[in-house]
This record gives sequence, C-alpha cells and structure tokens, in this order.
Amino acid sequence: MKLAPLTVALLAATLVAGCGSKKGFEKEGYAFGCPIGDAKISSMDDLVKAKVAKEGKSPPDVEIEEIRCTTTGDLLKVDVVVHNDESDVERLLYKFRWADVEGMRAADEESWKPVMLYGSSRQTISTVAPNTKVRDFKFIVMGQE
Repeated sequence: MKLAPLTVALLAATLVAGCGSKKGFEKEGYAFGCPIGDAKISSMDDLVKAKVAKEGKSPPDVEIEEIRCTTTGDLLKVDVVVHNDESDVERLLYKFRWADVEGMRAADEESWKPVMLYGSSRQTISTVAPNTKVRDFKFIVMGQE
C-alpha cells in the first residue's frame, strides 16, 4: 500500500508541471484574444496601451478599461469597454484602423462615429472587421467639442 502515496505524488507533480507550461488558452501572438505580434503584453493595461490612440486637441477624459477579441468565422471581432468616471457627460468620436498581416491598411479609413457617455457610466463598443484580410487593429478615440 506504500505505492498509493507515491502514485498520488507523481500525479500531482505531473499536473503542476503540465499546468505551469502554458498560461491559459491563448494562442502565440495573442493577448485577451487580440493580435499583438511580438509585443510584450502581460496585462489588460498593456494591451490597452498597445491598441488605443488618442487624437485631437482635447483627448476625451475617459478610460479604456478593457479590449477583448475573438473571431467570427474568418472575421476579427473586437469589444472595447469605455468608462466615464466623471459626473459630466463626455462626448467622443472613435474609429478603428484595420491592418493586414504585413501591417498595411486592410480596409478604407473609417469615418468617425460619435458616442455620448453619461457620468459614471460604461459602454461597450463592438465591431467586426470589414474583411478577412484584417489581422490587427488600432482603436482611435478623440474628444468631441
């Protein structure tokens, strides 16, 4: 019966070693389902910094809290959570800039889309890539005066 504790110990060691080799179910070159290439992304904050650009004279006073991606068929689907932690209404404009596997534009430039965020609110902006050439994106946000 001394074999049982040894078997349990070996099984536990195997499970720990197997689980420690890869974190989550993420594919190589992806973080939170989003393509990242060779970038070092270890948190949601890192992903937001890599995928968001603020433009315009007065950038909006909002926080991009979360970006998550998945695929629908062969199309990239992106969800961006925008948070207005102020008490005032915040008006902003956004668009996505789509890139192909080489980093070149994969679609025509989008037009700006308006969003109004009430005080202390969150809104999820969801979109699907315009074509199957898209392999990456940048979320561009600008304050609306």
